[in-house]
Amino acid sequence: MASRVATKANTRSADETAIDPAFHRAILKIALELKKPNAPSYEAIVLSTIRSMRLDPVRFRRYLGENGAKNMSLLLATARTMGS
Repeated sequence: MASRVATKANTRSADETAIDPAFHRAILKIALELKKPNAPSYEAIVLSTIRSMRLDPVRFRRYLGENGAKNMSLLLATARTMGS
């Protein structure tokens, strides 16, 4: 029989692994802010977005670290074509 030892990796709750839909909107907001002339720094925009959207800062920054670069590049490309 296989061992049924619980590990930290497989005991995460559904809340911890579910992606908040607001994270997707936040990425879009960040991308659009970065596109503006005279935009503040990336970090300032992220911090402002976390505050204004009342996001969980730890979970959102983890999401950015895991998925943000890929999502951000897609959104920036979309924002550039929308502005043309």
